[in-house]
Amino acid sequence: MKKISDFYDPQLPTLLMSIHPEYVNQILQGTKIIEYRKRFFKEKFQAFVYTTGAQGGIQLFLTCAPAIRDDAQVLAKIGQRIQHDDFNEIYDYFLPKNTGCILPILATTSIKKVALSKIRQILPSIAIPQSYLFLDASDKLILLNFLLKQDAIKHKTNQWEHHFANIANIKKEPTDIRLF
Repeated sequence: MKKISDFYDPQLPTLLMSIHPEYVNQILQGTKIIEYRKRFFKEKFQAFVYTTGAQGGIQLFLTCAPAIRDDAQVLAKIGQRIQHDDFNEIYDYFLPKNTGCILPILATTSIKKVALSKIRQILPSIAIPQSYLFLDASDKLILLNFLLKQDAIKHKTNQWEHHFANIANIKKEPTDIRLF
């Protein structure tokens, strides 16, 4: 059986990020290929995902393209056309600062859930982030090395070539508030 280390790129930053359970399920099902954030790391990265909530734990490893940053309207158009999300919901999410980013999820690999209790056995000082933290920092390497040894249950690569071309076209369109 393949391990997470088989999908790991030591040249990429490795983050730990939190995502709500319903969105983790959508990512696992392949229906969510975009993660929305008001602000986030700018470069291409890989991340272990901590599923929030009472039954939380790490069960997902992602590779993401660099964040696509823009204003609320452009990000809402991208979300609507690429992921079929509700334009107004996305627009309203980004509107207070009229800026944010989309994280294109390039690939996903699921693992058997590692519960918070196990994570804290390995790294007692861990604080699960609301945004993200770097697992490749020297004080977190023990957890990263443990996670890299986990069995890869299912790996999926999302085909983004067409989506990136579509995004380039969306960015060229005139901006009209709430066209949709």
